Amino acid sequence: MMRISGIIVIFCLTLAQKSHALEVISETETTEYGPVTMVMDSLAQIAVNVSDESTIQMQSKMNRTVQEIAGNMEVLISNAMSELSDAIYETNSLFIANPDCNPAWNLEELIANVTNQLSGCTATLSNSMESFRYNAQEMVGSIQTLVQQIGQLPHFCQLLGASTEAVAPLGFASGNNCFLRGMTEINQNMAQAMHNASLLLVRTRQQSQEQVAQSQQCSDLVVSEIRNFLSEERANCNSST
Repeated sequence: MMRISGIIVIFCLTLAQKSHALEVISETETTEYGPVTMVMDSLAQIAVNVSDESTIQMQSKMNRTVQEIAGNMEVLISNAMSELSDAIYETNSLFIANPDCNPAWNLEELIANVTNQLSGCTATLSNSMESFRYNAQEMVGSIQTLVQQIGQLPHFCQLLGASTEAVAPLGFASGNNCFLRGMTEINQNMAQAMHNASLLLVRTRQQSQEQVAQSQQCSDLVVSEIRNFLSEERANCNSST
């Protein structure tokens, strides 16, 4: 964000210097707009390139955050199922060998039930991830719109300068001032958009850490309850055989 601000400040200073230099050129030369337009196009293109790079970096950070949250959910469920695998296998083997112990026993239903409970433990994380994904897309979209505005600014300001030529032979000054003002405003909006995106990233990461801890507690409880249930089922079967 500071990089964008710093470079655009340099752009503005450079453009001001170019404008001052053009003021000493004859009236005939300065009404052509070519030199000023070339400067604006060049500076705008550099600004677009820098802004695009910053936008890509921000989007990459947001994508990694989504992947991290999704990865945390997968790890929680995978670890819980791994902890239960021995108990499930032992119980299933016992019931297969002794079908009368629990005629209603269904391994697939048990696994589906456990998975559903564990998914419930990560529901808050899942909701946070989807909310973050939506907000991130909105923010990146607004930043990309600002980048487009930078690219369109020279043409807009050139038209403004041309429209004032009839009443002011040095009409390029209007286009020049338009570009300076436009770049300043877009720079401010870009800085605010980047700041908001950074805050969203920090907030989401902190929130997800807290939610991972809560999900882990919930997962541990589910694992404990399922283990106890399976242990009782095996005990009942062993006592009846």
